[in-house]
Amino acid sequence: MKSSQANRGQAFEQLLNYTNGQYEKAGIALIHKRPTPIKATKTKGSRVLAGYFEEKSTVDYDGVYRGRAIYFEAKSTREKTRFDLANISQHQMEHLEKAERNGAICFFLIEFTAYKATYFVPLSFIRLAMVNAQNGGRKSIPIDDFEIYGYLVEQTKRAVVDYLLHIDRLIGEGAA
Repeated sequence: MKSSQANRGQAFEQLLNYTNGQYEKAGIALIHKRPTPIKATKTKGSRVLAGYFEEKSTVDYDGVYRGRAIYFEAKSTREKTRFDLANISQHQMEHLEKAERNGAICFFLIEFTAYKATYFVPLSFIRLAMVNAQNGGRKSIPIDDFEIYGYLVEQTKRAVVDYLLHIDRLIGEGAA
């Protein structure tokens, strides 16, 4: 699928929506894409022709797994050697930080389209990279760091992008 700037990451989002549907159908988890609040200024029937964002979106996905709240942001990059931290908004980090302080499991799913590879990345690692960048360090995360501090997400029998396996590892429980 060719991607313009406008629909970059759309294929990844569709894959995650499908995965979340698999989880829900199997009774494993309930995770949904959060809509971005839009104020329609011009419509034709049920179609929105023009509008604006009423407020900043929080994060891409939220839900419940094993009785725990889950919040995560999904990012896709065409870069082959790094993930640019500029792809993460400050308000997204703030929302994830608040959710984590209140007991939620918070993380990022980062897709490298060139390799068809997706990494489960704990919020703590992204937080450290952001702090380092703010203090004059790298403004991106090298792909090699994802191999060390992240977890490659693979397809399993239960889901096409089975990221919940990594949550099981974080909370110390085996997969159902």
